[in-house]
Amino acid sequence: MKKILLTSLFFLTVTSAQDTITYQWPVEPFGEQKVITGTFCEFRNTLSSNHFHNGTDIPKADGSPVYPVLSGTVYSLGTSATDGTSAYVRVKTFIAGKWKHISYVHIEPNPTLAPGSPVTAGVTVLGNILTGQGHTHLTERQLVASENSSGVEIGALREPGGLTPYIDTYTPKVLWVKFYQDNSNIEFTSGKVYGLVDFISQMVERNGTGNPNSSSWTNNGVYHTGYKVLSADKSTVIYNPPGDGVRYKFDYKPNDSQSNVAYTLESTTSQHIYILTNGTGNIGISTSHRTITNNSFNSSLFPAGQYQLLVYAHDTHGNADTVYVPFEISSQDVIAPAPPVLESVLNDSTNTITVSWYPNTEPDLKGYRLFSSVNGSTWVLQKDEFVLNRNITKYSFTGISQTTPVYFKLTAVDSAAITNESIASDIYGLRPNLGGKKVLVIDAFDRTSGSYAKPTHPFAMTAGQSINARFETAHNRAVTDGSVNLANYDAVFWSFGDEGSTDETFGAQEQSKAMAYLQQGGKLFAAGSEVGYDLDRSSGPSQSDRDFFNNYLKADFAGDESGNYTINGKSGSFLEGVTFSYGDTIQGSPYVENFPDYFNAFGGSSVVAAYGNSLGAATAFTGTFAGGSAPGAVVLIGVPFETIHTKPNRDALMTKVLNYFGVATSVIDRNDGTIPEKFSLEQNYPNPFNPTTEIRYQISEVSMVTLKVYDMLGKELTTLVDEELTPGTYRVQWNAHGIASGIYFYRLTAKDFSATKKLMLMK
Repeated sequence: MKKILLTSLFFLTVTSAQDTITYQWPVEPFGEQKVITGTFCEFRNTLSSNHFHNGTDIPKADGSPVYPVLSGTVYSLGTSATDGTSAYVRVKTFIAGKWKHISYVHIEPNPTLAPGSPVTAGVTVLGNILTGQGHTHLTERQLVASENSSGVEIGALREPGGLTPYIDTYTPKVLWVKFYQDNSNIEFTSGKVYGLVDFISQMVERNGTGNPNSSSWTNNGVYHTGYKVLSADKSTVIYNPPGDGVRYKFDYKPNDSQSNVAYTLESTTSQHIYILTNGTGNIGISTSHRTITNNSFNSSLFPAGQYQLLVYAHDTHGNADTVYVPFEISSQDVIAPAPPVLESVLNDSTNTITVSWYPNTEPDLKGYRLFSSVNGSTWVLQKDEFVLNRNITKYSFTGISQTTPVYFKLTAVDSAAITNESIASDIYGLRPNLGGKKVLVIDAFDRTSGSYAKPTHPFAMTAGQSINARFETAHNRAVTDGSVNLANYDAVFWSFGDEGSTDETFGAQEQSKAMAYLQQGGKLFAAGSEVGYDLDRSSGPSQSDRDFFNNYLKADFAGDESGNYTINGKSGSFLEGVTFSYGDTIQGSPYVENFPDYFNAFGGSSVVAAYGNSLGAATAFTGTFAGGSAPGAVVLIGVPFETIHTKPNRDALMTKVLNYFGVATSVIDRNDGTIPEKFSLEQNYPNPFNPTTEIRYQISEVSMVTLKVYDMLGKELTTLVDEELTPGTYRVQWNAHGIASGIYFYRLTAKDFSATKKLMLMK
């Protein structure tokens, strides 16, 4: 062990071994510093598979000219017709007795240029920035002896050398540090570690002011990072990784295949999460340095007790951030199992509730603990690991007589001397023993790297609490593997949260199931902020994705960020009168929704709700789908259901949608709790109406109830109610959007009671 002074813990940035060639900026004005929107070797997953960003992004308006930073000769070029948005011009320059190659990407090459054309720094227009790119990407390569040798990519913001002038006074930031079991997604959440440990950290390099998570010039990847393990009082270095703690120093670009070793799978273009323990020190040009291998901190080599982890981040110009994270090395296993994944919560015709889950795979798994709740806040342990051992993946409850919802969650426990219990699974639920039509809630929200970064969530329960009808819950995997059949449900609510393109919303198998369901007359309500972006953005989705989004979700993706956080139902639509805000944690949203989709109508649908700035927030369609045999319906909304502020607003939206599907009555209204003395049907109000009216009726005893609307010739137009109801006063809305003005009749049937009344639609 080595005694150290605290001041020596701040690592000095070693001057790069790269060349010191300097050059001007590639966009005007050439001698003026620019902000940077992408740095060398930060994580990328755009345009191709995961890789290291091989250059520097310099923002400039679309169509702006791009100039060479050094005079030379065009080496090669690629147009938008051949290379798409990666169109480029590459220039070679003889300098300092060697050759340097620099590429300018995202530009449409000047048509007068060809390989061999001479170009002059700041004079020759290499090309213009492509529409939609808003920047040029500059890639510089090391000096090489041969003019036809590419050389390894190097950073253009190095010091000394590279782009000039460039003065960086903004420190990078270490946003957070976490501890994981080596090469896994199992986090040590108690502050204690055991065995082989990965140190994981999200960091940002800032090239301007602002919130480090809010803009493209404050969320870039860092140049140089590492760690040391210290004593609890920070006075002694307990473990110093090779290279004096340096784990990554991106002087040269590693092989792209190593990006998934250097970064976690949760990393994105704007979120760079480093696996510090996998780093190999200075990323040099040798094969060994360009290959990053899985590594870890072996805590078992050190005495149990308290320690401090020092993590730092440096930029290329000497700015640094250092954080200390206390942790404890334990003498025994402290690794809890992963949270279980629920498969479904179902209720069969005998009123048997079955909770099913997918098996955990930990070798020391002992079993599971199953909890239930009727309100989502007070939980009761139903069965423990002695009943639900490691081989059990389902449990059934019989003799259920209640008609109120019940919810379930599951934990996993291991066989350690002191039992480790996982965090709880997602929460699933159902409303049992209620006759009539049935709704399926599908939990398709698997993403944990977006605005909601927790490993599990209660959002299926949030949906269930707003469904005034019989419902069950299933994981989307249970639908794709056939465990749950959509055909058994009168309506489906498919919940995506902010699931995006990486984790997928409707994957190919899900699309197939949804298409078949709609073709057979199913009713689908889909909610999520990235469904359109995933399936119908301008580049990325397959043609089958686009066809599904356009022809089955019946919408046309118009944009990824509505820029407004209020939604209003459109006048004349079934959502008329609905208004709510969403996505603000101060007002009760479970997470911030930054990128809500907005849509246009497509294929016979209509926009039924709009953001406060009039962009389309929701679309709806009723009719027969392509290849279909019966009329179905679909409603798509561009925000996660759970982010809608207040339960009454969520209830109102869900009820309106289910009424549109002909599935549920809108409200059970018992007033003072008295039971009606007889069956009765009230006159609709308002009457005449356009296009929505409300019908009230009373049920005096448990019975099957139907409420239908007919035209003057006795032809049935729609069924508003078809279910078994308990005694009470009910109200239901009929939205006559798309129906011609005229006289219509509505008839209530319950047991031996039948009543018919007339209503008038005036448009």
